[in-house]
Amino acid sequence: MPAASTAAALGGNRSARRRRRLTIVVLLAPALVIVGGALLIPTLNLLVQSFAQSLGYGQIGYDFTLSNYTSVLTDPLYRSLAMRSFGLGAVTGVACLVLAYPVAFYVSFRLRRGRNLALYLVVLSLFASYLVRLYAWYTVLGTRGMINGALMSLGIVDQPISIILFNRFSLFIAFVNIFLPFSILMLTSTMQNIPREIIDSAHDLGAGPVKTFTRVVLPLTMTGLIGAFAYTFILTSGDYITPALLGGASANTALANTITDQLLTQGNPPTGAAISFVMLVVFFVVYYLVGQLERFKGI
Repeated sequence: MPAASTAAALGGNRSARRRRRLTIVVLLAPALVIVGGALLIPTLNLLVQSFAQSLGYGQIGYDFTLSNYTSVLTDPLYRSLAMRSFGLGAVTGVACLVLAYPVAFYVSFRLRRGRNLALYLVVLSLFASYLVRLYAWYTVLGTRGMINGALMSLGIVDQPISIILFNRFSLFIAFVNIFLPFSILMLTSTMQNIPREIIDSAHDLGAGPVKTFTRVVLPLTMTGLIGAFAYTFILTSGDYITPALLGGASANTALANTITDQLLTQGNPPTGAAISFVMLVVFFVVYYLVGQLERFKGI
């Protein structure tokens, strides 16, 4: 009887494990189908095209070649475009961190009663459509916008100035405006997970405000810093809409717009696909390198 009971129990455990595995598969299946159909399959198709040959007018010859990657990596024009796009992404990421960190710190450690209201206002800023916010900056920075109107009313300029729009400055301003709320929310979420007892202990052990911040708060918020920078860098470097609307002639200096030009205008999908995957590799490398900073997390 004991042996039979043990065998029955083992059989019941195996059956329960099989049911749990089947339940997990059933729950994950819709998400896997969506991800596979909407992301993996098009990505693999683009990868295959990046090694193909362009026959002109959008036609592709599936003869394996590395010429597309060779052209992208050695052409000075593409290197210049990459430097501008990734440089703008890096500067925007750093600017968002510099502006968001004090706000997140104040909301998390100084603001008491109005903390939820402050976070609600940050979230509320995201309710406006992406395109509406871009057009709003167009009306602010344009030749008939608020800035030019104020300058002309004060007699500083006699006619509208156009140097504040359709350049990398306008792109930078718009990108910071778009991604700053996300950085604030990421950093606030990280800071609110820091136990207050740790900060109190640091004070009790004689650490001043600066030392407490550099040795306790900053290391423990490294995850949020990495996430906010990577999120801003990747989306800024690969953005297409903002350069198209606010970049003017400089829109052609963005890699995402160059990819669109290769795919749709010039009918050269292999080169556009190669640029896309070079960007993807750069994103992974940057994320890995920035992620290494998390090793310094801790007290």
